[in-house]
Amino acid sequence: MSPDSSRSRNIFEPLDCSFVADLWGERFGIPPSAFSGYVFFRKANSVWAANKSILPRLSYEAIGMRIMNLKDRPWKPTTSALQLFGQYATKNLIHLDSTDARAFMEGRTLAVESDAKSGYVVVFYGGEVLGCGLYSRGVLTSQIPKERRLASAEHSSEDLSLR
Repeated sequence: MSPDSSRSRNIFEPLDCSFVADLWGERFGIPPSAFSGYVFFRKANSVWAANKSILPRLSYEAIGMRIMNLKDRPWKPTTSALQLFGQYATKNLIHLDSTDARAFMEGRTLAVESDAKSGYVVVFYGGEVLGCGLYSRGVLTSQIPKERRLASAEHSSEDLSLR
């Protein structure tokens, strides 16, 4: 692979806001107005959001926040993006009680009945967005990144007993 071809894959290409708004609106019922004040870029299979500032024409490793992965079908929202935009969701959301919310944040899979369509969902506890889940046929699989998960109660008690 030539140096030029590897550089071209690292270019942030501007995306029209309607591309993002349409995808998020269709899946989560989030209105286009939730995305005002942001600009969007695509780099490889990722979409990034930044505030509407003017960016100089430089080479960037990252711009703003990564909000979605287009590599898989269906596209996958990031937990960070759902924590920002998920508050506006009107469909494909699941509300958890405190016990299930803790298990979800530990990265566990839960039995949950919901009218959400199969696929990625916005997961809430107490009116706040926890993040992204994958829902299918009564099973909710946490998509919380490993580095952001809570330690499980089992491990916490084991850790305490080692002291």
